[in-house]
Amino acid sequence: MFAVVGLLATMAIYGLTSRRARWLKLLFVVPAVGVLAVLAWFGALGTRGSAAWWQQPLWRDLLLYSVMLAGMLFRVVWDQLEVARQRNAEPARRRRIRPRFDFWEFVYPVLPSLVVFQGVLLLAGKDDLSLPLCLTSFQNGFFWHALLAKTRQAFESAGAKA
Repeated sequence: MFAVVGLLATMAIYGLTSRRARWLKLLFVVPAVGVLAVLAWFGALGTRGSAAWWQQPLWRDLLLYSVMLAGMLFRVVWDQLEVARQRNAEPARRRRIRPRFDFWEFVYPVLPSLVVFQGVLLLAGKDDLSLPLCLTSFQNGFFWHALLAKTRQAFESAGAKA
């Protein structure tokens, strides 16, 4: 269920932030929001009960996913600031270069986000939402390059042994 809600939310956000024609935006946003509304209406996104709403597994996972995405976006900003700082440190540079952000630089980390999030879900298990769990989720988002490179090396070494 989490993957479905995450994909629908990503579709809605992309539709709202894209620079496409209005009808193409509606093609992304309306179905995504409609399916989310149907899921909420039929209780698949349950928010009632004795536990707080953020402790429900789906909402806890959505909050952790959002924190991980924030970590990924912070990494994009960090990288761009480092590039601008290195260019400004060149001795022949007279004018300061400001960091430049492209929409696709923010979309790029979202593509493998569900793969990176599996590690957070494995760590979270059935635990309640807590600050250490949120910080771990943010850290997994911030260091998503390293996590995927480590996974790729593990697969390549397993393939070499076989």
